[in-house]
Amino acid sequence: MKENPLIMLFIFASMVYSQESLAKNQCSIKEVINLSVFKKNDYKFYNYICDSDSGLYLKSYIGSQKNKVFLGEYSDFAAKESPELLAVSIYKTKTKKPPLLITLNSASYCCTPQMEGRMYQVNLYQMSTPNSMILKNITNIFGANAEGFDGKVEGRVHYNYKTIAEIKKWLDRNY
Repeated sequence: MKENPLIMLFIFASMVYSQESLAKNQCSIKEVINLSVFKKNDYKFYNYICDSDSGLYLKSYIGSQKNKVFLGEYSDFAAKESPELLAVSIYKTKTKKPPLLITLNSASYCCTPQMEGRMYQVNLYQMSTPNSMILKNITNIFGANAEGFDGKVEGRVHYNYKTIAEIKKWLDRNY
C-alpha cells in the first residue's frame, strides 16, 4: 500500500515535467495571408511563431481549401530579435511558366562590435497546377543572393534584395 502513493507522486511529477517540456515547442499562429495564385484568394499562407529551447523561430505553410503543405522554418538564433516574415508574394511570368511563391524573412542584429544590421533570406517555390498541391523549392536559382546581410560588418555591407519588388525585378531578368 505504501508504494501506491509513491507511484502516484512519480506519475504526477512526470506529467508536470512533460507538459513543461512540450510547452517549449509550442507554436501559435502569427498571421494568415490571402494569396491569389490561379484565381482570387485561392490560397492562404500561414505563418507561425514557435518557441524552442534555442529561441523563437518561424514555421510556414501554404494551403487551399483542400489541404495544407509545410514550406519550411526560418530561424536565426544568433540575432538579437525574433525572426520576421517581411513579405509573401506570388510572381507570375508573361510566359507559360508556373507561378512562384516568394517568401522574404529577416532577423535583426544589434549592439555588437562585430555586426549591426539585418540578415535576409529569400525562398522561391514553383507552384503546380491548381488541382494538385505540389511545391518545388527552386531557391537555388537565386544562387548566393538567396541570403544576405545589410549593415555594418568591418565596414558597410549592402544586400540588394530587401523587398519583393527587387526580387521580382531579378526574376524578370533571370527566370
